[in-house]
Amino acid sequence: HRINGYCPDLFASDLPTTFEVLGEAKTGPDLERSRSHSQIKAFLDYLSLQPVGSLYLCVPPIFVARATEILRRLRTPDHSMVSTKVITLV
Repeated sequence: HRINGYCPDLFASDLPTTFEVLGEAKTGPDLERSRSHSQIKAFLDYLSLQPVGSLYLCVPPIFVARATEILRRLRTPDHSMVSTKVITLV
């Protein structure tokens, strides 16, 4: 499922669509790339148009704070109804 030219690592929804979940995994260096920021912004924009949307960003444990800051910076008032969560796998 492509979203504004980007393919999320995880896409889930129910049928008929009442919610959508996107997930994206990033390494530390990848998290800092402008392409990743554009991708995350595209996912937030897309989810803001859905009835209910959630974005999960998975990063290494030492990058949770940085990922949280990037999400905070990329969010706009249009994204206020999108649930976001930074997660990590250990």
